[in-house]
Amino acid sequence: MDRVRVATELELEYYTGTDIPGKQYVNTPVDPEFTEELTLTIRPDELDGDPRVDVLGGRRPQVNLVGTARALEALGKYLIALARLNTADPDPHEHFEDLRNADGGTVHLIVHRTKGS
Repeated sequence: MDRVRVATELELEYYTGTDIPGKQYVNTPVDPEFTEELTLTIRPDELDGDPRVDVLGGRRPQVNLVGTARALEALGKYLIALARLNTADPDPHEHFEDLRNADGGTVHLIVHRTKGS
């Protein structure tokens, strides 16, 4: 299998203003479009007896994120924007409440950026 590297140019969108530490944080990436076209499934992994994690009846969780090409691209741009965000907020994060749950209903996904490199 060959490894290919393709250069690309992205437009990242932000809301900006003046962050007031401890009171108000206005610098944030623009929410991605098409999140309603994303589906999240969390089920037990198929590896019975895996010693790494003992949850979901003795099996580690398997998380599947499925989406249209445009929804995945929009989420990817959002994640890059969050990673590059210039903010005083010690916990920059966003809530996405319209991701479909493959088993019915919706999933509340919260994306956080932690401190560090």
